[in-house]
Amino acid sequence: MNGFRAIHVDMHREWLDPIFWLISGSGLGWVQGLLIISLIFIRSTRYYVLPLAVTLILSGVVVADGVKLLLPRDRPSLLAFTQAQEDVTAKSFISGHSTTSFGIAFMLLLLTWRKENAWIGQVALGWAALVGLSRIYRGVHWPTDVIGGMFGGLFSACLVYVVLGRLGHLLHLDTPAASLSGQEAEVEPE
Repeated sequence: MNGFRAIHVDMHREWLDPIFWLISGSGLGWVQGLLIISLIFIRSTRYYVLPLAVTLILSGVVVADGVKLLLPRDRPSLLAFTQAQEDVTAKSFISGHSTTSFGIAFMLLLLTWRKENAWIGQVALGWAALVGLSRIYRGVHWPTDVIGGMFGGLFSACLVYVVLGRLGHLLHLDTPAASLSGQEAEVEPE
């Protein structure tokens, strides 16, 4: 409870409220889904769509929602001193916002590892951490909900990466012209 109080109460500043509202909103599944779909329209990012979309679905629908059914826990917004900044009715463990955000971030880290654009995965991890922090700041999750979400996202990203890799859908990620299915891209004659 001390970690929750330190972030939700002691860290609270009125000017931070809209910033954390915006960061928290970026962790909503439909917002993330729209961002992933928008990658289809940029030729060099199309190959990210399949692994990111599958990770989003697995981490949000299967992992986060599944764990909430198995391990129902009340939210900290029920505490007398909590001033929750949003109304929530679902159970607390694990944070769905954190699970999907970390799932996407870890997938981006895996997809860009040791590549010229490796900074993308690193920035995404920072964003996911801020989403998790925002959920505690806004009074709707315990720190352990966010940590659980981080591990749920890591599990989801690794599972999708391994499965899609074995199915051959991650073979040509270094080739921007690669298709979404991972099939051999057509080579233009020289």
